[in-house]
Amino acid sequence: MKTIKEAFQEFLTEQRRSRSPRTCRDYENLISLFEEYLDDCVPDELYEEDKILYEEKQKNEHKEYCQIFDLAYISAYDIEYLLEDYLINDFGASATFVETSRRFFRKFLPWAHEKAYVEPDHYSELAKVVGGIREKKKKATSQVREFGLELCDYVDAHPVEENPDWKAGDFEIMRIEPGKLWVEDYLDPHREIGPVIVSEEASSLAKVGWYLNFGIVKTGDFWQITYVEKVFSRCPY
Repeated sequence: MKTIKEAFQEFLTEQRRSRSPRTCRDYENLISLFEEYLDDCVPDELYEEDKILYEEKQKNEHKEYCQIFDLAYISAYDIEYLLEDYLINDFGASATFVETSRRFFRKFLPWAHEKAYVEPDHYSELAKVVGGIREKKKKATSQVREFGLELCDYVDAHPVEENPDWKAGDFEIMRIEPGKLWVEDYLDPHREIGPVIVSEEASSLAKVGWYLNFGIVKTGDFWQITYVEKVFSRCPY
């Protein structure tokens, strides 16, 4: 069975014969991003036997996840997260690149199935996810991006000066109430900070577990935001 990396490279080689150079560059960039995500994030989710194999290959042969495992080790969640979340919210891809990425999987999966690089049941599972994404109504912005924009608008309308009692960095949202957030500093966990005052619209969009890279300052019994750098739908590390 072909490894993930081998299957992607074979498909890309074939596509270069019929696709434009620009499309092939987009495919290359997407493959690189997806492999980076799989190599960095997925090994922790392996079952014990696979984890032992992964650790041995990485230590002795300096191989990464995509160089060890085949397409059976790409889950429906991995593809859905890449297309629906990572490319949009973490990578900041253009709408054109996101659509090209979806088109890539709509071509790659049937090709891999025809080559017998993926089992029929697993192919159906992956294809169903990609098909479901295609059928969803397109939104102008995702919820996490809407939340970030609403947060920035609120901060612009409610400027506050920094004082000695301020913090900055990456914070995880732990609790939400109308107009209020409670967060936890990534570098100083297990200590809830709040309430952080936001608009009720922003709090209605927020989700527990999202991360904010921002600055906050304590004013009396609550915290106010001084600036917002970025919003993440999952831990950025």
